[in-house]
Amino acid sequence: MTDEGKEGIVRRPLGLHHLTVTEVDPLAFVEVAAKAGYDQVSLFTNAPHVPQPGREGMFVYPTVTPQLVPEVRASLHADGLGVVGAEFFLMTADVDLEDYGPGLAVGAELGAAHAVTHIFDTNEARAVDTLGAFCDLAASHGLKVGIEFCSLTPGCRSIRQAAWFVDQVGRPNLGFGICPMHLTRSGGTAADIAALGTHYFIYGQINDGHGLHASSDYFAEVHDRELPGDGDFPLHDILSALPAATPIEVKIPYDRRKETGVPALAFAREAFARSHPLVEALHPQR
Repeated sequence: MTDEGKEGIVRRPLGLHHLTVTEVDPLAFVEVAAKAGYDQVSLFTNAPHVPQPGREGMFVYPTVTPQLVPEVRASLHADGLGVVGAEFFLMTADVDLEDYGPGLAVGAELGAAHAVTHIFDTNEARAVDTLGAFCDLAASHGLKVGIEFCSLTPGCRSIRQAAWFVDQVGRPNLGFGICPMHLTRSGGTAADIAALGTHYFIYGQINDGHGLHASSDYFAEVHDRELPGDGDFPLHDILSALPAATPIEVKIPYDRRKETGVPALAFAREAFARSHPLVEALHPQR
């Protein structure tokens, strides 16, 4: 997934995830991404209201509803932006996959490449069956499925478990994403990425954090990540281990920014200024 520049230089596109600036609605988010220089975005098309540890009430994700599709699609087209991910579809013990049809349809209408899932069901056999059925549903909409593993999701806590799910489910449209924070906090490394075949990887993300320790209790940090260069994660090694065709996006929720009043556009621009040189300097070996 690279673009041919004006001088014949192949440039890898860079995306912006809506979780980076959730205070703006989907239409405003598309405008922010375009003005900040990004090539593509990931949007919420199905966002269940889930408990947020340490926060009061339920967080409401800025979601593209079916009614918003024409406006959002027109804005994407006008700004020349593509859509990479459609978020997010939980795999729980009692999930009714029919509930996910509308969100998948919205993602497909916007041109998304994949839908993101988080596995909360700890019954492995049931989770495999449910995930397989979800992959089939996503495929009917022309979408891949990317598992987002992390220590906070009890059904899939590590890159090892994510690879196991891909193998067990056996669907050609299933893989997983690599978030540097989730990889690091689950004890994973760039070497773990390099050891796996290219078919496992659906997307990569950019964010930074302090320390390389593993943890199963880092929810506050998830919502207060660092810009690349402000932490300790070996981002060049992690992202270079991904196949060259893997789309990469900035996903840096940063609660402290909101407390200090930094506008969404200013932060998106700063994140782009930090992330673009990092992506340009990658040396993928496959």
